[in-house]
Amino acid sequence: MSKILFITEKVSFISEGIVNHLKAQNFEVITVKPDVTAISNYLKEKTTTSEGEPVDPEVAALLAQEGAEAGDGETGGETQEDYPRILILYLQSEENLMVEVLGYIRDQVEDKGIRFFVIGTQDEIDTVIGKSATYVAQSYVRPVDLQELLKHLQKESDAVDKLKDFKTILIVDDDPTVLRSMKSLLATKYKILVANSGMNAITILAKNHVDLILLDFEMPVINGPKVLEMIRSDPASANIPVMFLTAKGDKRSIMEVLRFKPEKYLLKTMLPKEIMDSINEFFLMHNRTL
Repeated sequence: MSKILFITEKVSFISEGIVNHLKAQNFEVITVKPDVTAISNYLKEKTTTSEGEPVDPEVAALLAQEGAEAGDGETGGETQEDYPRILILYLQSEENLMVEVLGYIRDQVEDKGIRFFVIGTQDEIDTVIGKSATYVAQSYVRPVDLQELLKHLQKESDAVDKLKDFKTILIVDDDPTVLRSMKSLLATKYKILVANSGMNAITILAKNHVDLILLDFEMPVINGPKVLEMIRSDPASANIPVMFLTAKGDKRSIMEVLRFKPEKYLLKTMLPKEIMDSINEFFLMHNRTL
């Protein structure tokens, strides 16, 4: 059953009743105050060594940024996505706008596909959240219809459980905007890993199973073709399908891309639906269905 992060300023009779009801339905509920540091402690991906020992999150982040090779030192390890994927914010005040907290949660929704629910009075919801917060999956006006809430949470929980069976796509691009937009697009159906450089990609491939690589053609230091050569030279990754991402759609540029014989090439100017359809079609055609 999925973990739920229940965010509330203070535990009240009503909020405690909701939490206990969720626990009675076998949800694992963690209560935390509306504070970015407190929330982030539970949403960080946990990293362990090959022996199962925890790695300091700052060390893990540094290794990922620097592209350190797995096994080069005692801190090399794997990332496990066992953080809560459902957040519930229980509002208790119109004046506490929690701008920083809501901004952080919005980023988590966009980056990790976390689902965000809000409970409060109509005035609290309108004042604190607003009427056009697209990152909110559902708002519930107190008194809450617990059966409706449970129905929605069960649906989200089932979707989270299915994520374990999702195909994994590694997106490699030096442009953070591209990484963010591509991850946001594909994370609804696939498990997404991202790398901001060729060496970072090689590191990730050494530690994770990947079903498809979306590789930027033009990158500084080590370009796409060179990264593809490195991927193909390693028996462990040689057979992973690779699609090139390119910003240039002219005939000469496309011929240059095709020279390296990728599975496909995707233009960055394509509509999101066209990109998703192309990847879905690839998995279907190669019997790599979900």
